[in-house]
Amino acid sequence: MEVKATGVGEVTVLGHIKSIEDYQKIKDTIKGLVSNGNKSIVVKIPDSISMTSSVIGYFLKLINGDHVKITMLVKDERLYSIMDAMKLITVFDVKRM
Repeated sequence: MEVKATGVGEVTVLGHIKSIEDYQKIKDTIKGLVSNGNKSIVVKIPDSISMTSSVIGYFLKLINGDHVKITMLVKDERLYSIMDAMKLITVFDVKRM
């Protein structure tokens, strides 16, 4: 898995999100954007079919604790369905790519 800051307030996650190392890469990249003053982050996920609970927890902390708006753009229908089943579509402002 690879994480890239692809714009001001935008992160692209390539590959499948499945390990604690993936969580750490995502966290470090987004933390850098937030420390630069970004209060709105767009997370593009074109490949992954799932997301670890640690990443979900981190996004919830950003939203509820740090007051950062998250918009998630997902391509795979399975990931969208998981977010829907967990009632996170509105919370993470999930949209299809």
